[in-house]
Formats: sequence, C-alpha cells, structure tokens
Amino acid sequence: MGFRIRLDRFSIENKGLYYKLSLIFALFFVAPVLGFLYFAVKYDILNDRYLPLFFVVLLVVFFLGFVILRRIFDQIRNLSRDISRSLAPELAGDRATAPADELNGIFHTFRTLEGELRKSQGHLEKKAAEISTLKELSELCYITFNPDDLLYITLERALKLARADIGSILILSPQRDAFHVQASIGLGEHVKKDDRIPFETSIAKYAVINKSPLLVEDIETDTRFGRSSRTQYATRSFICMPLKSLQDVIGVLSLSRKREDIPFTQADVDILTPLVSGASFTFDNLRLIAAGQERDRAMESTELFARTVNSTLRGTELFHTLLQELRRHIPYDIAVLLDWDRNAPGKVSVLDFLAFIPTALTQGAAFDGKGSIIDRVIRQQSALFLDDPGALDLTLEKALCPQGASGTCLLAPLKVEGRITGVLLLYNVTRDTVDKRGRLLSMMTEGLSLAVEKENVLASIVRRNQELATLRQIGSALSSSTFEMDKVLNYTMDMIRVTMNVEAGSLLLLDGDELKFKVAFNLDAAPLKQFRIRLGQGIAGYVAARGETIAAPDVRSSPHYSPEMDARTGFRTRSVLCVPMISQGKVIGVIEVLNKIDGVFDNSDIHLLQSIATSVSIAMENARLYRETLSMAEAERGIRSLFQKFVPREVVDKILLRSDAEQPLVEEFRSLTLLNIDIRSFSPLAKKLGPQKTVAMLNHFFAQMGEIVFRNHGIVDKYLGDGFLALFGAPVSSARDADNAVAAALEMQETLPLLNAHFKERFGTTLTMGISIHTGEVVVGNIGFEKKMDYTVIGDAVNFVFKLQSLCKSWPDNILISEKACSSAQSPLNAEEIGVFEIEPTVAAQKIYRLLGVRK
Repeated sequence: MGFRIRLDRFSIENKGLYYKLSLIFALFFVAPVLGFLYFAVKYDILNDRYLPLFFVVLLVVFFLGFVILRRIFDQIRNLSRDISRSLAPELAGDRATAPADELNGIFHTFRTLEGELRKSQGHLEKKAAEISTLKELSELCYITFNPDDLLYITLERALKLARADIGSILILSPQRDAFHVQASIGLGEHVKKDDRIPFETSIAKYAVINKSPLLVEDIETDTRFGRSSRTQYATRSFICMPLKSLQDVIGVLSLSRKREDIPFTQADVDILTPLVSGASFTFDNLRLIAAGQERDRAMESTELFARTVNSTLRGTELFHTLLQELRRHIPYDIAVLLDWDRNAPGKVSVLDFLAFIPTALTQGAAFDGKGSIIDRVIRQQSALFLDDPGALDLTLEKALCPQGASGTCLLAPLKVEGRITGVLLLYNVTRDTVDKRGRLLSMMTEGLSLAVEKENVLASIVRRNQELATLRQIGSALSSSTFEMDKVLNYTMDMIRVTMNVEAGSLLLLDGDELKFKVAFNLDAAPLKQFRIRLGQGIAGYVAARGETIAAPDVRSSPHYSPEMDARTGFRTRSVLCVPMISQGKVIGVIEVLNKIDGVFDNSDIHLLQSIATSVSIAMENARLYRETLSMAEAERGIRSLFQKFVPREVVDKILLRSDAEQPLVEEFRSLTLLNIDIRSFSPLAKKLGPQKTVAMLNHFFAQMGEIVFRNHGIVDKYLGDGFLALFGAPVSSARDADNAVAAALEMQETLPLLNAHFKERFGTTLTMGISIHTGEVVVGNIGFEKKMDYTVIGDAVNFVFKLQSLCKSWPDNILISEKACSSAQSPLNAEEIGVFEIEPTVAAQKIYRLLGVRK
C-alpha cells in the first residue's frame, strides 16, 4: 500500500501543467538533438561551419515554442485558479478530492457546476410549478366564483407539489365545532365531500389552534402523539396546513402518502406555504364576494318581502308568494304556517302550507298543541332544529310530518312586538343551510310574522265591520220598530245566530225575581215558555243576579252550570256566553248563546254580544220612555188647549217645559220694555157703530196688532177696552227687547193705513191710535188667587207707560218713547225730542221722544 502511494507520487496524473510542459519540451527537444548528434557523428558533419548557426537557430525556435506553450499553459492554469476561486463556496465540500492537474481541475469544476446546475434546474422547476399553480389559482378566481372548484384545484396542485397522493380540504363550520369536507382525493368512500367531522376528534384542530402547519414525519416516533395514535390515521406521515383568512383560520389542507418510506419534510411545508396562502386569500376573497352577493340577495328578498306584505295580496296568495321566496334561499319540501290561538291556549291550527312532496295536511286543520314540540318552541320563543321529527310519539308532530318519511325539521316562532302569533315549520331543510343563512331566515321569519299579523288584523277588521254592520242593522231595526219589540227581538236573535256562528241562543227578561224566556232560536220553545229561572240559578241566573258576563268554554267545568234546561229541551250545551241587559243601572234580562261552531268564545264575541245587549236594553228603555212621552204629550196638548186661551203661549211653554229645579213663574223682578197701544175717541165711535160692529172692528184691530207683537217676540199681557199692553222680555228676555218693541211699534204704524182702508170700506169709518214705549223694572208672574190667576206685570213702569199715553193725544197716530227705552235700544233710533216730562211722581223726569224710525 505504501509502495503504491510512493509510486503515485511519480505518476504524471498527479503532476501540474508546468511539470508536464517541461516533460513535453524535453521529449520534443532532447530526442531531435540526440538524433541529430547521432547522424552528425556518423556522417561527420560536426566540422561544418554552418552547424553552430543551425544549433543557434534550432535553440531559438525551440525556445520560442516553449514560450508559446508556457503562455498557453499559464492561461489554462490561471483559468483553473479563477474558476476555483469563484466557485470556492460550492467546491468547499470537494476540496479534499480536487486533482492537482489543472485540466482535471477544470473538468472537475465543470462536473461540479453541472451538478449544481441540475439542482438549480430542479429547484427552478419546482418554483416554476409553484408559480404556475399560483398563476392558475389567480386566474381561476377570474374564471370561476365557485369556492369548491378553487379548493379542489388547490388540493390537486398541493398533491403534485408535495408528491402526495391522498389529501382533503376541511372548512370550519360557522360555529367552529366541526369540519366540513369541501374536497378530497384518494380517500375513496372513507371521506366524501360534505361529510361532517367533529372538531374535537380531528387531528387537524391543532393546525387551527396553533395557526401554523402541523408536520408529522412519523406518528409512531412523534412525541406529540405517539405510537398509540397510529391506528387512528391511515399513514405514518402527513401534513396539515392551516387556511388563514384576514381574521382567523377558516380551514385545513391535509396531505399524506400511501408509500410510508417517504416522509414529509419541512421542505414540503415550505413548498406548500405560498400555495396554501394564495389559495386561502383567494378562497377568502371568493367567500367575501359570495357573502356580499348573499347579502345583496338577502336585501333583495327582504325588500321583496316588504313589498309583498304591503301589497294587495291576501290570504293564500300572500303566504305562498312569501314561502316561494323563502325557498329560493332555504330549500325545503314542506313549509307550514301554524296559528297559535291566544284565546284558546294550546290550540294550534294550520293557517296555510306549501308542499312539494305528498302530505295529508289540510288548511284550517286544528290540533291540541299542549305538551308538544310546538308548545315548547312557543314557550322558549326560539327556533328548534329536529333531525328526525317523525320519531316523536306525539299526535301533533305525526300529523304535521309526511307519512312514512324521515327527514329534518326546523320550527321557528313568529313574533310581533315580542308576542308569539304562530310557528313556521320547514320540513327537509339542511342544518348547514340554516347555519349559513340563519340571519336571512330570521329576517324572512319576521316578514312572515308581519304577514300573519296583517292577515289577522285584516280579518279582525272584516269581522269588526261585519259586527258593526250587524249592530247597525240591529240598531236600525230597534229604532224603527219601537212598538213591535217582539218582532225586533226575534230579528236581533237571528242576527246574533248568523254573526256569532252559534248553535242556539235565547233572550230572557227579568220578571220580579225570575227570568222568563222571551225569544229563542234553535231551541224547543214550547217547554221554555213556562220555564222560569230563579236569580242565581244556573249561568243565566248568576249573570242576572250579579250583572257580570260569563264565558264558559266548557260548561261541565263551570260551577254555575245547571243541566235543568238541557234536560227540558234535549239540547246538549258545551260552551256558553251569557251577558246581562242593563238599563239605568238595573239588570232587566240576559242574552245567552250556546256552542260556538268554529271554536271558543273570545273577547271579540264578548264585546259584540255586550254591545247587542246594550242596544237591546236601550231600545227597550226607549220604547218605555216613548210610551211615557206619548202619554205626556197627550196631557200637554190638553193643557195647552185649555190654558192658551187665558195666558200667552210663551207662558204656557215655560210652565210646561220648565224643570222641577227651576223657580216657579211668580214674583220675578226684571227689566222689561212695555208697549201700550190705545184707540183715540173710541167711546163716541162705539156709540156710532153699535156693539156688533164695534166688537168686530176691535177683534180685527187686535188680531193684526197682536200678531205684530208676537212676530217681534213679545206677548200681549192684557186688553184694556180700546187698547192693550204688550210685554217684551217676559217670560224670556234678551238683549234686544227694546229693539223688538220699537220694531213692533213701527210696524203697527205702517199697518194702520191699511187697516183704516179696510175699516172705511166695511164700517164707513177710520181709527186714530197712539203708541207709548217705556223700559223699566217690574214684577212679573202669576198674580191672582187660586180660582183666578193672570200672568201679568205690576209696578211704576206700568203706570208710566199708561200715563205716557196721555201725551199721545197731541201726536195722533205717532209713537212716543221714553228716554230710558231709547237708551236700552241697541239700534240707532231716529227720534225727535218733544220735551222733558215728569210722567210718574215715583219716576224721575225724563225726556220724551217722538219715534220717527230706525237709522240704517
């Protein structure tokens, strides 16, 4: 071995270029020189004089050749040295095996460069594959908006980059309690798309919790899991890469290999990191875009819900339109709207439904919901998801579920202002859909709640209008048939039967301490005519005794129920509504209706029957008052016909119309305007005409002048032979009493020429009169004694107006008015002062005027 090493030292392979150059030059120089010397000695040419010159030239030529070769070898050596220096980091590992020969060194360097280039090419190919994959992913987000396609392509590229053949992508659920398989390759039937994997049992959860890749090179030797975990996984080595969004981890990419001898390394993680990051970013963007589109669709659906609810659609058409729109976002097979009757706790009825599979449901079907799942949803006021509602052993649930089918069911309460109005049931709806679109479902449920409430309100309005129409018809009948109460009561009970939709009913009136049947429908009337109900007996007797309304949905459970009437009539009473008829605070009877056909008696029924009972009570009281009024009117007509001959009509009206609380018509002290009219020189005229013509003339004169007084709101107090006294302001006074007296006097003055023309033609003579007016305080009332009384006035003002008449003699057919009467008139008077006179000693002297008219 040592000999071989010593021998290798002399080997030309281990020598440098200069050694080889010297050896080559020696071989090329010594051999020709020795040959030449051999021939020179043999042929004796050494003595030739040109031989030295030849040797000199030969040496020069050889030297030049050596220099040229030396330069070439220097260039080769320098090239080898420069390459070695420039590639020193890459050749550091091969420095021990580097050859001494520069040419071999160059060859070795190029071989090393070739290896490095091949490695670089491999890395470049991987980088190119990564870039190509990222490019495909970036282009894919412009080509498709389907996140499933993106995830599947990402999984394919990840398998290719990591040289793996088994993989899956798991996305976290919104509740982050489970993974949903979005893509899988190489797992066959073990893991399929849309499978649900619990978060706690999956090893991928560590990538989510730590928010970093999970690399397991060998699960049997991995201290985090150990060999005991080997049976839970199909391979020994795998990678779990977290899919990160801007806010949190949204899922995991899991890779493994069927060949267990090639474990995953950190290099595989590094290769997958940009791919997973790009895919996560793109997936998150697509998800945000999808979420935005989902919000837009939700907003569009919400607006459609609002427009539909506010439209003119009604009933089934309205509900089906809303349920169809709901199905566009949340697919289902059957949707049922259940109405929860607040007036009958526990009663559930099918308001409407929309089915795309066979079902035995019928609209309007009613069920007992006590103790059911629906009752639980209503009490908890929260939605409930059932994986298998058909497994529930309850009558209601079995009736609502399709026969012989199994599936899921969502029950959501319908609430308006915190009040439950019903329940929405969606059959065969997936939990994932409910989780993803729970907010949209909540908004649509609120829209359905408003639609149900709208229908209830409209139905209530229609019913209320019908009730008002019924009350209007009953009121019209009651007001137009005062004298035919039996006929009206029969009509009223018929209207009650039609409006309230009951099987039977009766009206009972109170007679002393007993109720007797007055009117009934759908009951055998013969045994009821003689039947009497004592106060406090049965429901009707209790209502009459207490004056309280009773609504008994089940008479058997009512403590006031008495079966005696059912025994007499053969009628079976199940439910009762009984209201009292009250007039002037006293019960006069009751109205009782039996067995509502389509449900139980609610508050609306109670209010309606109470209103009808009130109307009937008022009508019966009005009939009684009308009869009394007729009697009083008849008596009043007799009184008027008797007393109007003796006292003014106003006095009769005040006597008849005054209330008991008013003061009697005696000794009233008030300010009145008095008008006295007197015929001049009547005694000679009466002797000339005779008694018959005199009376006829006076009656005609008094009729015309008295009518003028009445027309101007005065009364004729007393006749004084050839004149009379008129009062203005009694028994009813006003601010224009003086004006009314002035107007009456002027009208009398205008009427006198017409009367004289009539008297001239009929009696051959004319009349001259005088009118005096004065305002003063008098006592007015019924004055006289028991057998003879007059409504008249007394006082100084009466004496004043009579004495003022004496001045009228100087002013025939004129009107004299006192200063006080002038000042009492509100209208401006056209009057001429004739002087100041002391007419009555007890009254101060006053100016007296001649009335000419009223200024405009």
